[in-house]
Amino acid sequence: MKLNISFPKNMYTEQLLRQERIPCLCKISKEFEISFSDTVPEASGIVSEWDRNELELRAIAGGGGQYTHYANSLITLREIEPDVYKVVGLEIFYTSFGWCVVLKDGEYAPPGNFWDEE
Repeated sequence: MKLNISFPKNMYTEQLLRQERIPCLCKISKEFEISFSDTVPEASGIVSEWDRNELELRAIAGGGGQYTHYANSLITLREIEPDVYKVVGLEIFYTSFGWCVVLKDGEYAPPGNFWDEE
């Protein structure tokens, strides 16, 4: 997965991008958008090179509305060219399941066990 985004060019954002597990908001419809409220000003970008089927094995779709997925998330990025970042890690939060790991070390994580009987 790659995030195409033009982050604000300032020291605050530079420091933020050095961190792992940066808070963000994932919004998925036909496009996969990621928004950051911790940048000044706020920033949003579009994810490319993602696979909906693989994502949904790790992060289940919600019910109805404009977005199939709309959730607080944690992301780790590595810049690969100006305004393009490799998504190295991605976790999406669900009130029913907690943190669901989608990507780990740049690869899809093992699928989740969302509906297993106890």
